[in-house]
Amino acid sequence: MISSGRKAAGLLANSCWFRRGRAVWEKNQHDLEMPLTRLEKLAVGAYLILHDFSAGRFPPAFGDQRQAHEAEVAYCEITSRTLKPGAVHCHMTKPFWFGKAAEFYLNHFIHLNRSFLRHGVQPPQKVLELGCGGGWMCEFLAVMGFQVVGTTIAPYDVEIGLKRAQSLKTRELPSALEFRVAPMETVDERVRDLGPFDAVFAYEALHHCYDWRQTLRSAYACLKPGGRLFLFNEPNLLHTCVAYRVAKISHTHEIGFNPGEVRRVLRACGFKDCTMLQNRFHCFIAPFSLTARK
Repeated sequence: MISSGRKAAGLLANSCWFRRGRAVWEKNQHDLEMPLTRLEKLAVGAYLILHDFSAGRFPPAFGDQRQAHEAEVAYCEITSRTLKPGAVHCHMTKPFWFGKAAEFYLNHFIHLNRSFLRHGVQPPQKVLELGCGGGWMCEFLAVMGFQVVGTTIAPYDVEIGLKRAQSLKTRELPSALEFRVAPMETVDERVRDLGPFDAVFAYEALHHCYDWRQTLRSAYACLKPGGRLFLFNEPNLLHTCVAYRVAKISHTHEIGFNPGEVRRVLRACGFKDCTMLQNRFHCFIAPFSLTARK
C-alpha cells in the first residue's frame, strides 16, 4: 500500500510546478554533458527525488556491486576519452587550474599535509590512497618523500598516474610511486604485496564506492598496527540529494554520509581514537574530515 507521503510526492512531481524539471530531465537523459544552470539542476533534482520517492526508489539503491563497478569504469571512460578530448591535459595539470579551482584543491592538500604532520605520518612512511583518480595527491606526496601507492577502479586513471610517475623519473626526482587498479571494497587484496601501510587515506572518494562499510574494513586490513586512516572532505547527508541526478543518469554510486554513522562503523571495524579534523558542527550539510587509528 502506497503511503500518503508517497502519493503526495507523486502528485507534486507531476504537477505544473515541476513541468520545467520534467522537461529538462527528458533532454538530459540523452545528453550527459548537457549544460544546466543551477536553477535547472535544482528543478531536475527536486523532480527526480519526488518522482522516485513516490515509486519507492529514493533513497537510492544501485543494483549489484559488479554492475555498479562496471558503470563507474564506463562513465570514467566516456567522460574522459569520448566527450572530453582534452582530458589528459586536464588530468595532468590538476590541481594547477587557474582561478578558484587551484585554491580549492591546494588548500585541501595543505589540510592533508597538516593532518599527517599532526598525527605522526611523515616521510618515508608508506601511504595508500583510495580512489586516487589521476593521482595528483599521490604525486605530491611522492615528491615529499613518502612511499606512495595510488589505487582507483578505472584503468584510465592508472594510465594518467603512470604518466605522473614517469614525469618524476624524467625530472630525476627520487620517488617511490606506484598505481594499481583496485575497487575500494577489496583494495587490501590488490595491494597485499606492497603493505602494510602507515597511513591510508581517501580524498573526496569514499562517497563514490559501492559499499563504504566494506571499504573501511578493507582499509583497516591494509594498515600496520597503530597506522591511521584519514577521510578528507567527504560530503554530508545533503549530498545524496544534490548528486542524485548525475548518479541516476550515469548509473554510478554517489551518496552523502551521516558522520556519526561513519564513526560507529569505524569503531565496529576495530579503529580507535576517531577524531574529526574538520567541521565538527556540520549540521549534516558541510563536508567533513576525520581520522582514526588501527
